Amino acid sequence: MSVRKSNPIRMCISCRKREPQQELYRLQKEERILVKYRGFGRSFYLCKECLNSKHVEKKIAGRMKLDITSVENIINLLR
Repeated sequence: MSVRKSNPIRMCISCRKREPQQELYRLQKEERILVKYRGFGRSFYLCKECLNSKHVEKKIAGRMKLDITSVENIINLLR
């Protein structure tokens, strides 16, 4: 008998859509700037559709109280 591993489901911070964890980008906030997840601390997920959306930078910066230039840099890097 084999044991089936579960596929964790996570939610996008922008559109609130739930998807498997592997299909989302994981980011975190450090001192008012946005960085890729570094393996510790709190983080959030962003889906590929929202990453390509037009106003995602302003939405994330406002919701997470981040510097807009750091958000734009990370989003452009992930695109």
